[in-house]
Formats: sequence, C-alpha cells, structure tokens
Amino acid sequence: MAEHRFIVGQRVKVRTRFLDRSGDGVYEVVRQLPATPNGDYHYRIKSPNGQERAVAETELAPAG
Repeated sequence: MAEHRFIVGQRVKVRTRFLDRSGDGVYEVVRQLPATPNGDYHYRIKSPNGQERAVAETELAPAG
C-alpha cells in the first residue's frame, strides 16, 4: 500500500489554480487526510495568511 508523499509541516506549492484564482505561493501541510476509496491521498494545507483548504496529492509539489 502506498503512503502519503508529504508530511505535516512540509512546505508545498499548488500545481493548479483554485476557482477564486488563488493558489500562488507556498503552503504548509497541516494534516494528512485518509485515502479516498480509489487510493488518492488528500491534505489540508494552510497559506501564509491562514486560509486552509483541502487538496489532492496530485495537485501538490514540494516547495523549493
């Protein structure tokens, strides 16, 4: 079974833009979420201004 690629506290960038056109910049992983039934991992990430969102692992890349 695969494991999460990113760890809590890791800094990541979002590969895709959100509908509100945000997404640029570096986020921090604040929680690893359980895998979906098809095996996709998700994360809760937080922006520098404190906004949190849930994203799929495929939407993330390591920062720097």
